[in-house]
Amino acid sequence: MRKLLFISLLLIGCTESENQNSTKTYFDLAGLITQQIAELNKNQPLTHKNLVIEDKKEVLNTNKIDWQKELELFLQADLNKQSYQLSYNKEETPQMAIYTLKESENLPVKSLKIIFDEDKTVKHIEALLQTENYLYQSEKHLLMTLDKNHLTNYQIEGWQELFIGKKKSFKVDGIVVRK
Repeated sequence: MRKLLFISLLLIGCTESENQNSTKTYFDLAGLITQQIAELNKNQPLTHKNLVIEDKKEVLNTNKIDWQKELELFLQADLNKQSYQLSYNKEETPQMAIYTLKESENLPVKSLKIIFDEDKTVKHIEALLQTENYLYQSEKHLLMTLDKNHLTNYQIEGWQELFIGKKKSFKVDGIVVRK
């Protein structure tokens, strides 16, 4: 029993150190979004949200948002997954990083663009996610704007369609109010 426990702890320790030491092939979007989620959950700033699903509109002014759920699609757009490592063309300059899916690949993140300001902090993020299989199709355009490493607004716009249904569009616009 002790041997099994020791081996389990050893394997967990190796996995954690391997994850910590892994190099990032692309911009660390997950790290940036995780940092934003932690800050926003801690401070719970007032956020103006406009939601549109088909023809139904809803406007919210709230400081009670689960930011993990709210920004989940931005986390999904991170390219530093093991299976994505050789799948994207890179174009990097001091002002921007653009990653586009290679034609031979079939992954949900089709493109990711990061724009930096003068002091090399992220100013703008754009991503395109598409999924298509025999049951379901979807497309999502993600936009995020930051000011001095603080989220100021975000937008998620797209559509989804089940094979037996009609295409349904949606849009979420959020403006984070900073004091």
